[in-house]
Amino acid sequence: MRILIISLMFLSLSGHACKLNPEYMKLRAELTKEVREPYNSCIKSTRAYFFYKAVAKCEQEGRGKDISGGCYHVVGYEETHDESELNHCKVLKPTTEEFVALLKANAEHQAIKRCLD
Repeated sequence: MRILIISLMFLSLSGHACKLNPEYMKLRAELTKEVREPYNSCIKSTRAYFFYKAVAKCEQEGRGKDISGGCYHVVGYEETHDESELNHCKVLKPTTEEFVALLKANAEHQAIKRCLD
C-alpha cells in the first residue's frame, strides 16, 4: 500500500516539473557565478589574510627553519582562524529567495522562458 501511495505522490509532483530552456539554464549559471563572486572573494581573501599573518608569525619565531617548505608548510597544517572570523562575509551572500527573484526578473527582462513548450 505504501509503495502505491509513494508512486502516486511522485507522479503528481512530476507533473509540475518541466524541461528547462537552455537559455534559462545559461542565464541561471551566469547569475549564480555573478551573485556568489563577492561572497566567495571575501571568504578567500579573509582566509589568505589569516594564513599569511600566521606565516609571518612563524617566520618571526623561526619554527620553519629546519622543515622542507618552511613556514608555508608548517602553517598549512595549522588552524589559522576561527570560522566565526568569516561572519562578516555573510552580508554578501544572498538568500535563495533573493536569488530566485533576481533570476525571475532577469529572465522576464530578457524574455527568456523557464520551460520549453
